[in-house]
Amino acid sequence: MALDLSALTAYVDEQQFNLATAALVGGRTAGFLTPQLGVKGETKINKMDVDVTMQDGSGCAWNASGDATFTQETIDAKQVKINMEFCPKDLNAYYWRTQMPAGTHQESLPFEAQFANYLVAKVQDELEKVIWQGDASGSTGTNLDMFDGLLIDAANFTDCNGTSGSFGTALTGSINVGNVLEAVERIYVEAPSAAVAQNDFRCYLGVDKFRALVSAIMNGQGGPSLFATNLATNGSVDRADVDPLRIILPGTNMEIVGVGGLNTADKVVGFSSSNVFLGMDLAEDSSNIESWYSQDDRKFKVAMEFTMGVGIAYKSEVAKVII
Repeated sequence: MALDLSALTAYVDEQQFNLATAALVGGRTAGFLTPQLGVKGETKINKMDVDVTMQDGSGCAWNASGDATFTQETIDAKQVKINMEFCPKDLNAYYWRTQMPAGTHQESLPFEAQFANYLVAKVQDELEKVIWQGDASGSTGTNLDMFDGLLIDAANFTDCNGTSGSFGTALTGSINVGNVLEAVERIYVEAPSAAVAQNDFRCYLGVDKFRALVSAIMNGQGGPSLFATNLATNGSVDRADVDPLRIILPGTNMEIVGVGGLNTADKVVGFSSSNVFLGMDLAEDSSNIESWYSQDDRKFKVAMEFTMGVGIAYKSEVAKVII
């Protein structure tokens, strides 16, 4: 006697409803920029400079000298929206059927909470790329067309990869384990001194280059560089705020940050957070989701709307190593 199972299909368990999602670096850069709120479109960053003229003060004469000069830079913020819709009945043909409510009238999705959480994370991940690489005049058909990113002004940044500074030669090829220490060191040495002196001056590079940097430190790369000397003097590199993608350049105030928006790019950029602005209407807009069941077409709909753009007050105070 035996069980005849030839007419059956082997059972595959599909009733595990904790949805796996792809790993994301996340929107890291936005948290390091200076927020400018109430932005609904093109908005100005207002700047002021003051001339200081010192005079001989041994006499009593009053000689007024010096001007206060007001100028502006632009945050070309754009209004962005995300619209999605789903028909709940489409799930009835698949394993989600067991999670659907009884009755033909279905007004919700069984994975709604998980979907909403991941959508917010995915939006922040995409905005991270636009904040750096966006070009509103582009026609790529991707999210990078939404608004201008920081690198749109790269031609006006202080170039730290020249041949006339402290290093004599320029880095060529690509940024890798063998030269990433020098690329970071060039930002610290060649950037404008007033910018580096700020407590919020940071050096940014892609997460891939950041990992190369850590590997170089671990393997003693860099030769007789400032980085190698300070590393030997001060011991280990400190972690900042227990973030595995942030370290402090030993012996300095400069933090080094790995960000997803520069992934795969042979670019290292340094700036003070108080010099770079993130324009938004409300800070929470890009993480707010509206969802509802539409009785008109019997579909579940999702919408997000926000305004965003970036702007740099003093472009020459941003330092770059671009190969």
